[in-house]
Amino acid sequence: MQSREQIIHHAAMEILRDVGVQFHNEEACRILKENGIRVENAVAYFTEEQVMHWVGMAPEQFTLYGRNETYKMTLGDGSTHPSPTYGCAFIAERDGTQRPGTMEDYVKAVKLVHASDVYTIDGGILIQPSDMEDTLAPLAMFYATITHSDKIIMLPTSDRCIMESMVQAACAIFGGQKELIKKPRMIALINTNSPLSLDGKMLDNLMVLARYGQPVILCPAAMLGATGPIFMAGTVAMGTAESLAGIALAQMIRPGTPCVFGIQSTAVDMHGLTFACAAPEGTLMQGFSANMARFYHLPSRGGGSQCDAPVVNAQAGYESMLTFSSAMQHGINLVMEAGGVLASVNATSFDKMIVDFEIIRQVQFASTPFEVSEETLCLDDIKAIGHNGSYVTADSTLDNFRELYMPRIGSRDAKSATYFEDSIDKEYARLMEEYESHRPHLDSQTLDKVKAIFVENGVSPQQLDAIEML
Repeated sequence: MQSREQIIHHAAMEILRDVGVQFHNEEACRILKENGIRVENAVAYFTEEQVMHWVGMAPEQFTLYGRNETYKMTLGDGSTHPSPTYGCAFIAERDGTQRPGTMEDYVKAVKLVHASDVYTIDGGILIQPSDMEDTLAPLAMFYATITHSDKIIMLPTSDRCIMESMVQAACAIFGGQKELIKKPRMIALINTNSPLSLDGKMLDNLMVLARYGQPVILCPAAMLGATGPIFMAGTVAMGTAESLAGIALAQMIRPGTPCVFGIQSTAVDMHGLTFACAAPEGTLMQGFSANMARFYHLPSRGGGSQCDAPVVNAQAGYESMLTFSSAMQHGINLVMEAGGVLASVNATSFDKMIVDFEIIRQVQFASTPFEVSEETLCLDDIKAIGHNGSYVTADSTLDNFRELYMPRIGSRDAKSATYFEDSIDKEYARLMEEYESHRPHLDSQTLDKVKAIFVENGVSPQQLDAIEML
């Protein structure tokens, strides 16, 4: 009897063979043809043998390193790593209003993520800065990330020349292309365009990153009954085909390019055909995609701490706990959008970010098996204290009470109607104090090399200086 994974695999192979995947990029089509893939009208048709040949070249696991190499993550070894909010255009305020994000908001988000102990990665499109020209915003976001954090870099995506500039800047920081390949420092999200399509800009980004050996996440985000079939099995099979097609191309460009298999697909709210990012169907499909990643011997990506609520309320809490708990339980390796997302990935909230830090800490704690040993069984204390004593003054309690989980927001004995918001403000102040006391540093000589690359691409020195000073 075939497993569910084998059934999905065979369906994906049939889709790749009979329907194919459209590549909206002449260079990508040329590379596919040169490697024996049948391409007609920009649609690539793969045989199972071809797909498995190329996908088999991608590593089963790989390690990413921060500039400060105490920050590193291995994807594909069974561990789960959260990554913060990504792709939001607006900032959600505490009163429920939304406004366009700014560069100052972006730097504030970078600092919060850097100060939080739940992340080893920072950057990406934490918030789209509306006060920067669209074409230059990715360079500004990258510059803000390297000047205000020394964790692993999540890259924003953009036009080919902008991605080239960011990769060249990374070469200047980390010792050149060979060193970058040897120790990958950056990763980027390459979304497919469901149904069964990859757009030109995403393919440009994929091809640049593959040449420099930097990991890429191939990830469909289809909606059931809208951009994918109404049934989860069909949407997962289609997403598998899309993801594998992109991974195969990356291997044609540079065999051994680290790739992450991801499915971010979810339901659609049929009342308004809107993206339901926290729907239970999404947790099921994204969780199963981790099974498919293991089937192909690849690391996995999904989402977590996502919500459709427009404000930080009970809905935001239960949806975020559901999605992140599901990601942990299913063993997803890289959990994106885990920290700050509101309103179906339309808005980033600083309050929500701090709530999500707490959710991630709690789920990580609850997912760690407790120790069973002679010491933790406390048999001597149990025998000595018997039926009527107290463990409050026992040596084992006095020596270990700090090991009990203590929440950083919320309260177990609240006495104020505003206790929750007050605790968020207190935790925000603590994180900013933590950031300032351990502010990362990048030497001025290296920074000047990066500036020169970015100024050549249209960012003014004054803009870069202003980002540094935020």
